[in-house]
Amino acid sequence: MDFIAKKSLGQNFLHAPQVISKMIHTTNITPDDIVLEVGPGKGALTEKLLEIGAKVIAVEKDDRLISFLSDKFSKEIESGQLKIIHQDILDFNPSLYGLSSSNYSIIANIPYYISGEFLRKFLESDIQPSRMVIMLQKELAKRIVDKKGSILSISVKAYGNPKYITSVPRKFFRPMPNVDSAMLLIENISKKFFLRENRIEDERKKQEREKKEDIEMSPGKEKINNRETRMSEKRFFELVKAGFAHKRKVLIKNIEEIMTKDDIKEIWESQKWSLTLRAEELTIEDWMKIACFPQK
Repeated sequence: MDFIAKKSLGQNFLHAPQVISKMIHTTNITPDDIVLEVGPGKGALTEKLLEIGAKVIAVEKDDRLISFLSDKFSKEIESGQLKIIHQDILDFNPSLYGLSSSNYSIIANIPYYISGEFLRKFLESDIQPSRMVIMLQKELAKRIVDKKGSILSISVKAYGNPKYITSVPRKFFRPMPNVDSAMLLIENISKKFFLRENRIEDERKKQEREKKEDIEMSPGKEKINNRETRMSEKRFFELVKAGFAHKRKVLIKNIEEIMTKDDIKEIWESQKWSLTLRAEELTIEDWMKIACFPQK
């Protein structure tokens, strides 16, 4: 059955068996794995996932495709191997479908215009996938893996390890888009980066309290740590966004709005950083050093 792609949904159907095979191989899907497939389209990738034995939750926004997919995979739906959800992926709630953190993978061929929001939704979520393989605009995928810092690149690397897998020429899509695509793998997705750094921050604060007050940590330690963990993540991104706010300014000028000049001076001197340092020159570890600096 032929479908006329809806421009309003940013639809570009993938017509390349070799690319589909590459996506499955890259995700390293095995029987009984749970896969959240985003934008199944006509089900070419869905079919291969089901053949492997994976349990698939396919989220499709186009109502025309729901009935088509339901007919095509009626046996798999009846057996419980496949669930087809008629919904915008940005409104999808993983907890409603038995998904928990790191117990599922994502394979997605998403519209270019929701790429950033899609990544934020699942990387920042409390129910993160263990890995994802997504089709993105080629230039966007390159920016994510680039060593030169950007808000997008740092935001992805804070949660996982992105890897540029392969370029996917525009000729493999129908209708053919104006730009080439790329397959991006993000693996080892978690929030350990923030938890690891927060333990350093917690220990420093503990030592300061014990030195000044000569007391042990209070019984509310666990609650304090949980609260500080979330704040550490929040503060990290506040700093990153501030750092990149004005590209023509050096970094210290950008972050003066959210940090004192004395604190900035102390950090810069301890790290022996140049006063002309710009945001794109910092590594993700450098950003966390700033974010974990004791706030007075």
